[in-house]
Amino acid sequence: MMTDLTGKAVVERLETIAADFAADFAAALAAHQAGRLDLAEDGYLVVLRADPRHPHANNNLAILLRAKGRLPEAVACGRRAIARLPEDAQLRNNLACALSDMDRIAEATATTRRALALSPDYADAWFNVANLLGTAQNLAGAKAAYRRALRLNPRMGAAHSNLGDVHRRLGESSVAVDCYRTAMRTQPDLPQPYVNLGETLKEQGRIHEALATFQSGLERHPDLALLHSNLLLALHYTPCAPPEVIAHAHACWNDRHARPLTPRGKRFANDRNPDRRLRVGYVSPDFRAHACAHFIEPLLRAHDRTAVELVCYATSRRHDDVTDRIKALADAWRPLAGLDDAAAAALIERDRIDILVDLAGHTADGRPLVFARKPAPVQVSWLGYPDTTGMPAIDGRLTDAVADPPGRADGWHAERLIRLPTGFLTFQPRPGVGVRDEPPALANGWVTFGSFNNAAKVTPEVVRTWSAILREVPSARLLLKSQAFGDPPTRDRYLQLFADNGVAPERIELLPPLDAVDDHLRAYDRIDIALDPFPYNGATTTCEALWMGVPVIALAGRHHVSRVGASLLTQCGLPDLIAEDEGRYRAAAVSLARDMPRLALLRRSLRGRLQASPLLDHQGFARAVEEAYRGMWRSWADGGEAAPPPSSA
Repeated sequence: MMTDLTGKAVVERLETIAADFAADFAAALAAHQAGRLDLAEDGYLVVLRADPRHPHANNNLAILLRAKGRLPEAVACGRRAIARLPEDAQLRNNLACALSDMDRIAEATATTRRALALSPDYADAWFNVANLLGTAQNLAGAKAAYRRALRLNPRMGAAHSNLGDVHRRLGESSVAVDCYRTAMRTQPDLPQPYVNLGETLKEQGRIHEALATFQSGLERHPDLALLHSNLLLALHYTPCAPPEVIAHAHACWNDRHARPLTPRGKRFANDRNPDRRLRVGYVSPDFRAHACAHFIEPLLRAHDRTAVELVCYATSRRHDDVTDRIKALADAWRPLAGLDDAAAAALIERDRIDILVDLAGHTADGRPLVFARKPAPVQVSWLGYPDTTGMPAIDGRLTDAVADPPGRADGWHAERLIRLPTGFLTFQPRPGVGVRDEPPALANGWVTFGSFNNAAKVTPEVVRTWSAILREVPSARLLLKSQAFGDPPTRDRYLQLFADNGVAPERIELLPPLDAVDDHLRAYDRIDIALDPFPYNGATTTCEALWMGVPVIALAGRHHVSRVGASLLTQCGLPDLIAEDEGRYRAAAVSLARDMPRLALLRRSLRGRLQASPLLDHQGFARAVEEAYRGMWRSWADGGEAAPPPSSA
């Protein structure tokens, strides 16, 4: 949301500013423009003591207070400015920005619309109303408003970038790429297009282009932690980055962004009683309909509430039925989306959290720099990010001995690895969706392989291996489903990749996402064998496939990100579906495709096997997590580091 300071021209228009305090206003404005916000605030207050309804001092003070996060005060100042100059579109537009920050979207939209009624050619107001329409899920309206802003000001790089976001949300990723590149040409120093272009290229499976984009953006914006985090995550999608290189990249991120924020010798007021009820805080953007919620919700529901008090810190504003369910499980619910990292860390410290758990790491809407400030005596990472955070400020990372075998994996982590005894995940399937009685191959006359992982994981190396499987089973088909396949140029590129590897396009079916969750699960009825991508394995997709009776072939690599499939299959007692190299991966897929009796048996038995496995033992998993928390807490309470209990081999 864009605001405008009222400045030099106002100083020169003495008909709206009394001459005896024009100098005070000019001094406050100069301090504001120089970034000396405290001095500017004092200066505006001098003017307002002389004239409490001074429109421009109120407007500028509102902008300053908004920057400081003091939103109710900003709104009050904005209203006073408008009361004095009700026909000023700029003042109304600025007020709308503060209202938007307070999530008062309808009121902000009405305020911006009034600004446009006063000044129809006000490009910044069109930009702001487009942002508000996007927040309200009116994507068609947002697209039209951004285009109107760009007709008025074609050099508005942020409008090009945000228009790209709308196209991306509509599944038009190739158009989004063009918008981001236009934004970068228009305003080369604008950081957001680098972030969004890199993410979109990654989603399209163009991982090396994504990495180059992130790296180019970092050269221009070396202090932008978000951009650097996106680079770290993207490194996991390519086999060209070995674990040692990825570990070093995370250490560099920590040195640049986190270490300067981490206090030394920090003292906490928490009661050190080693056996008392622990106050555990979970920080996540995914308390909503999201893949991670399948793993978060069962743990929260199964926690022993006599041993653990739950505080949930939501870092996303998105809200749905899953949010309501998780919110009901929490003893306290704290939204962090409107707070900067320092304020969020201060809130957590005031809450006297004993163990703070990061569920997102370097993924979207994660808040690693909150953890860098060490707001809790014991900090843990789990689930959402498939690697180290790079931060010694986080004491432990929950994993297991299959996903992170003891030895080399420990050296790749800034945290201590806490290996849970029966697996690092527990899964909550969607109830009410039954399993198809028999493999679809019996009715079709051919085997259908499939993967519902996002296209970022379907790298050229994966396409090469899957094509080899299809060549060995000439009648087989392949069904892929991903958000990226709603974009025709991306679909065409993937079909060409398979064609280049000797597989005709008619053997490949590419599906965009299905609207209903039940429709998504029913799509597994069309698959005989699921193929886990590599090096970035699936997690939710693997669990869903097994729940729907579909066996999954997984390739176990060296790194956690490429061993999640092995961990899940091990928990289900299916080690024969785990391959140690690409040759064995291909052989396992081909062998199973030729064994119809076993496919039929697996179809009938996999759900029961999953139900009897540790993956669905929510209570057992919660007890293992609580034991890990208690061990770390006791170590800290005894005056040492938050060391984990002994690892399980």
